[in-house]
Amino acid sequence: MKQSDKVTAEATALLRHRHRLKDDADNDFHIFASAELVQGAEASNQILTILFSSIAIVSLLVGGIGIMNIMLVSVTERTREIGLRKALGATPRDIMLQFLIESATLGLAAG
Repeated sequence: MKQSDKVTAEATALLRHRHRLKDDADNDFHIFASAELVQGAEASNQILTILFSSIAIVSLLVGGIGIMNIMLVSVTERTREIGLRKALGATPRDIMLQFLIESATLGLAAG
């Protein structure tokens, strides 16, 4: 038996005696240990962690889709610029790197 259980049992017996409760009567008081409060706090902490994590995941997903759409429009509207860069000797890797840097900068600024 743990020390806290022993103390709880002794306190219960003392309160039953002082309240003059019969052996078959229900307690007219409630004793709870701080361990119960800690367990309740841990449970609510886990629920909040899951809730906030799911909100963060959804936010990242929505933000990623937004950046993807912005970059798609950017590529579509800048086909002349891409053609000019190709004519000047840019490789597809150079063009992709430019858009990748632009999207990373946009994502960091938005984040």
